[in-house]
Amino acid sequence: MRNGSKFLERLARRLSQPLPGKGVQNQMRARRVSGAAISFKHEGPPREGGVALLLFQDGGEWYFPLIKRKQYPGIHSGQISLPGGKLEQGDKNLIDTALRESREELGVDISNQQVIGRLSELYIIASHFNVIPVVAALPSSPRIMADEREVDQVIMASVGHLLLKETRKEKDLLVRGYDIRAPYFEVGDQVVWGATAMIINEFITLVREINHE
Repeated sequence: MRNGSKFLERLARRLSQPLPGKGVQNQMRARRVSGAAISFKHEGPPREGGVALLLFQDGGEWYFPLIKRKQYPGIHSGQISLPGGKLEQGDKNLIDTALRESREELGVDISNQQVIGRLSELYIIASHFNVIPVVAALPSSPRIMADEREVDQVIMASVGHLLLKETRKEKDLLVRGYDIRAPYFEVGDQVVWGATAMIINEFITLVREINHE
């Protein structure tokens, strides 16, 4: 993946084609140890949100930033995620949402021209969100100025590392009283599971495809 422009061209072309979607997303879906379905009661239609996978090259290798969220009284407290959030008034669309949230959370300014495509929409049952993952390419390693109110830590995920089979693991978790068996990606000393792992799995699947072209 060292030839950056060719990699991005192939990735943009693949993102414009039909995506694998739920088939590969669900490979990383957590499930109850008992085998019963995980269910939440929600009222009204899902909220809309956007997240950003911000690719950049450093030393010939590709990376993208993940954030560890602060502890707060919410469903995703302390979890690892892509930068992003909910659609707000003033956002033209969910691409704008993803880029705005990236600016707010990471201090990284991204233009619409740097967007190379989108991954499959994902419904996050725990928080009742429909999320669109946006893929953008940065010209260089970003200068991160994280929002200390929202971001506890920024983790740079290596695409090459995520491609290794041994990076994908599984563990049991206790989440809101449920015994959960969760597939996850090991990124440094962090456990990346849930919706973020489902999004990353589709991205990594596409990277494997274009690497074999």
